[in-house]
Amino acid sequence: MGFLTSRNPNNEPARAEISEEALNDLMLRSYLDRIFDLNETASRFDWTRFFTSDPEDLLYRRQVLSDLLNHPDLVNAISDVCKCLAQISSVQDMPASGEFYAESIREFSVLHLAHATMTKLMNLLDDMKSRNEITSGALIQLGEVIEEKVRTSFTADFDRTFRELAGGLEQLGSMKIRFTLDGEMHTQGAAITHIQKERFVGSLFGHNPIKELRQKEKPWDLSSLKEMKTPAEELIRVQLGANIKAFFQSALKIWQDLAFLYDDLMFYLGALRYIRQMKMLNLPLTYPTPLPASEKSFRAIELYNPILAVFKKAKTVPNDITFQPGGELFILTGINQGGKTTFLRSVGTAQALFQLGWPIPCKEASISPVSGIVTVFSHEENTNLQHGKLGQELKTFRAGLDRMKPDALLLCNEPITGTSPMENLYLSREILSACKLLGYHGIWVTHIYDLASGADEMNKALSGSTISSLTAVALQKQDGVEASFVIKRGKPKFTSYAKEVLRRETGVF
Repeated sequence: MGFLTSRNPNNEPARAEISEEALNDLMLRSYLDRIFDLNETASRFDWTRFFTSDPEDLLYRRQVLSDLLNHPDLVNAISDVCKCLAQISSVQDMPASGEFYAESIREFSVLHLAHATMTKLMNLLDDMKSRNEITSGALIQLGEVIEEKVRTSFTADFDRTFRELAGGLEQLGSMKIRFTLDGEMHTQGAAITHIQKERFVGSLFGHNPIKELRQKEKPWDLSSLKEMKTPAEELIRVQLGANIKAFFQSALKIWQDLAFLYDDLMFYLGALRYIRQMKMLNLPLTYPTPLPASEKSFRAIELYNPILAVFKKAKTVPNDITFQPGGELFILTGINQGGKTTFLRSVGTAQALFQLGWPIPCKEASISPVSGIVTVFSHEENTNLQHGKLGQELKTFRAGLDRMKPDALLLCNEPITGTSPMENLYLSREILSACKLLGYHGIWVTHIYDLASGADEMNKALSGSTISSLTAVALQKQDGVEASFVIKRGKPKFTSYAKEVLRRETGVF
C-alpha cells in the first residue's frame, strides 16, 4: 500500500488475514474480481492486500473516497491515467528487439498518452487545491507526485517534439508505398514514402529529427521483399529500429515510477464502482463507527447481502445483529432455506468491506476490526481423499482453527455433517467449547438444535465468550409454513420444517 491508502505507508501494514477459503465461501472472490474488472489472466493487481485492521487507515481512505465522490471529473482523470498505466504495463511484454508487427505501431503513442493524461490530472488537482475543494491530504500529495513525475519524465516541449518526431506515426492512417518491378512486372522491393500525406522522416526518439536529404533524382533504397513481411514492418524497422531501446526505457521508467500509484488508484476506482452499483439498486450504504478490536463488537441495522442483490437480482431482506462486547458466539438454527447461509455471508462480507475502508451494506453500524476472517463450510465430499467426509470436515475445521486468533471472526456453515446427529452434537459441543474458552466470536449455522438449546448450560460451565441462539423465523400460514428470511435472537424451535420444504418442492403431503 502507498500513501493513497495508508496514513503511514512506510510502517509495517496491519494486515487483516482472509483465507482463500473465506473469500470463496463468502463469494467475495468472484464479487470483488468483477468489481475490479479482473479476469483469469489479470495478475498485476491484488486487491486482497488492502484488507487492514488499522482504524487510522480506514478513516484515511474514507476521506479520499468522500473527495472522489464529490468530484466525478477527478475520477474520470484518474481512470484515464490508470488506463494509460495499464497500457504501458502491457508494452513491457513486447520484445525489445527482433521483429515488430503492424499492431505494434499504436503502442508507440503511449508516451504521448501518458503525458496528456498525467498533465490533465496534475492540473485538475492543482486547481482543486487552490480552490480548497479537496480535504484529503492523500489527494493533495497525489497532485505533487504526479507533477514531479511529469517534470522529470518529459521535456517542457514534449507535445510539440513528439508530433514532429512521430511524423503521424502515432495515428497511422494512410501510407504511400513505392514499389520496384522487374522486366516481368514482378515486385522486387518496396519502401514507405509518405505517412498521413507527409514525407516519411526516419527518426522518432532522437533529439533532432533526421531531415529528408534525398534528392528527387536520387533513387530510393528499396528493401527486398524477402526481408520484410509487410510494408508496415519495414516502417517500424526503419522508423523505430534505431530508437526502440529508448522507447522501452522511457516506458519502463514511467511504469516503475508509478506502479505503486496504479494499485492504489485502482483500489479507489473499484470502491467507487461498488458504491455506484448499490446506489443504482437503491440500497443503503454507511460507514461504520470503528470500535476497539478488544471489544469484538459488530452491530448493524438493516444489514443485507450485496452479493445476493447483484448476482441473483433478488430482493434483499435486511436484518439487525448485535454481538455483545467481549465476544459472542451465535448458534443459528431455523427453517430450511430460510436465509441462514445468506445472513452468515452478509456478516462476513460487511466485516471484509469495512476492513477495506469502504461503506458497508446497511443503514447504521459500529464494528471492531478483526485480525482475520476464518470460514468453515461443509462442502461436497471429495472422493479422492482417503478419510471420508467426516475426516475431510474435521481436517478443514482444524485448518481453520489453526488460522484463528482471539480477535478473528469465525463463521461456520454446517461444518459437520458426515456422521450421525448424536455424534455431530458431541463433536460440535467439543469444538464450540474450545472456541468459547479461547474467546472467539462469530456465527455457527447448524440443524443440531440441541447445540443451541444447551447454550445456557455451556455459559454457566465455561468462561470465555458468550454463547447465544439465533433463529431463522418461519411464517405460519393457513396452507403451511414459509421462510420470512428474518433472523432474530431467540430459543431454537426444534424443527427445520423439512416436511414443508418437501411439500413445496415436490407436492407430496
